[in-house]
Amino acid sequence: MATGTSQAGGNATGRRLNRDIVAWHTTSAGRNVALATIDLIPGRPLRLWGAAVEIADGGVFIRLAISGPFDGWNVAQLLAVALARFEAELAHSGAPALAEIVHHLEHAAAVHREPQERDTVPPVSFEPAQPGGVASPFPWTVARAGLFSIPLCPDPEARQRGVTPEQLLAVVELALTSWLPVTPWRRSCWEARRAVRAALALEAERAKARWAAHVAAADGEPDRM
Repeated sequence: MATGTSQAGGNATGRRLNRDIVAWHTTSAGRNVALATIDLIPGRPLRLWGAAVEIADGGVFIRLAISGPFDGWNVAQLLAVALARFEAELAHSGAPALAEIVHHLEHAAAVHREPQERDTVPPVSFEPAQPGGVASPFPWTVARAGLFSIPLCPDPEARQRGVTPEQLLAVVELALTSWLPVTPWRRSCWEARRAVRAALALEAERAKARWAAHVAAADGEPDRM
């Protein structure tokens, strides 16, 4: 797993940026996910935080909840989004690996506990793509919770604009890893992380296979003038 802490930059801007990056993950397709912290919160081991996710033509920032259920996405919500996406992919293709991923995510969602679990949490909803966007076999391409939304990649091959399923799992894994030292439910957090890591490993293998098939198909096409 390509996860680690950042290295020092060569100038003031680079040093500030690298100081703000807690950890990162690089997907099998080479897209980066960086867990970043912004603004110190007194009494918290991490500052206000989120994940910077590289997409096809730019980036998306997924703000993560740390001081309350309305200041970003919590892990339970992100697990709900990931589970819904992989259930949609399973219904679309029926691949055995997808059934395993869904099983791991169901387990992670069942054991995970939120520090603010007694609070009212905005429900997760799903929206179809905007008219004129990339056609998708999935019924929705945007996940929303309160004021926050996540645009997901609309195609199963994860080559279009938007957060890929592998990146979404990486965000959850990084969040769980960073929350482990301070969560009051360390055992359930650790167990949820183990399940998410298993799902992430399976999805990475699927992504590698998809990319290999894409390259093979491209190599087999006749040259065009």
